[in-house]
Amino acid sequence: MNILLVNDHVSGGIGRYVRNLYTELRTLYPERAVDLLLQSVPRRAALNGWMTGPRNGAAITIQRRPWWQKQSGYGTLYQLASRYYYPRKIPEGYALYHVTSQMMGASVQHVGPAVVTVHDLVALRQPRNHPWISTQVRASHFDALCRAAAIIFPSDFSRRDFLARFDYPAPSAFVVSWGTGDPFRPTDRAHARATLDVPPDRPLLLHVGSEEPRKNVGTLLRALPRVAATLPDVRLVRVGGRSHRASRLIRQLGLEHAVRYVHDVPDDVLALWYAAADAFVFPSLLEGYGLPLLEALRCGCPVIAANTSSIPEVTGGDEAAELVDDPLDHEALAAVITRVLQDPARRQQLRERGLARAAGLSWRKTAERTAAVYEHALAMAAR
Repeated sequence: MNILLVNDHVSGGIGRYVRNLYTELRTLYPERAVDLLLQSVPRRAALNGWMTGPRNGAAITIQRRPWWQKQSGYGTLYQLASRYYYPRKIPEGYALYHVTSQMMGASVQHVGPAVVTVHDLVALRQPRNHPWISTQVRASHFDALCRAAAIIFPSDFSRRDFLARFDYPAPSAFVVSWGTGDPFRPTDRAHARATLDVPPDRPLLLHVGSEEPRKNVGTLLRALPRVAATLPDVRLVRVGGRSHRASRLIRQLGLEHAVRYVHDVPDDVLALWYAAADAFVFPSLLEGYGLPLLEALRCGCPVIAANTSSIPEVTGGDEAAELVDDPLDHEALAAVITRVLQDPARRQQLRERGLARAAGLSWRKTAERTAAVYEHALAMAAR
């Protein structure tokens, strides 16, 4: 019996989740052949990391974006294609399909039985996070999800959020935490800074991810001048794209010298940034999981984060992170950042607790629990 993973993100958190899940399933699950379908791949996108390692008979099929679809990003044309075009291009004949994001939920209407991973309910909880038509298409995918044989959520927060809104059987709704692994591991801070050309004594903050409104990067930028009032040499490194919104705010606050953007960063270099930073700051308002949090913890980078949505699940509450109750209060955020930067003992404590927290979360465990969900779905379909 073959299982097909269907995915349309080759980068970002979802891309990393699917790539690592597929890699582990190939070796963990020998009794079933697990194939992979990559849809909506930009024509010039590199597939580094996807095609490596022993395939053990597994097949990878790539469906590139057509000429009429924008070749970058996940905007309106991507949303429309994911709703009306790509579901019809999924091949038939598999015993089970794993649709790896709720943004492909319409696929459940065309293939089955299906397991779906629902990462978050951003389209329903924060409809202004994306343009109106994009939000409407994103939300429309949820109508099909109740046909799934099983649904996987990366956090209990997302599971509870979904079950509160939809009439879906709770016994078929599973929490499967994400994991992490190499190259995300503790690295000598001095070596990381030397490699990245960061002065050894400069206070360095790190943020990783997009600048969607829910990521709340604006509050972090507004906090930076208050931190700089005490620590004038502080710098923020943003790993990810730069939005027009953030660019305007950086100019208004006079932060051109204090904020550095890097993008298209491979995993080994990202791990160095975690090692070089004095603190990873993640003031997000809504997360289904928050993979950069776990990566930071595993690299021994002290974490400062919002006490919202799934974030306390990832950090284990405030045991391994400094959590801010009101992430929209830039003065409160600045105060926490300043306190952590000025307290080496606290940073060391956060490093040690973060490493202990991350030690129990691996992609192998994610794959093991996912395989158990597959068996549940196959058993339900056989009845």
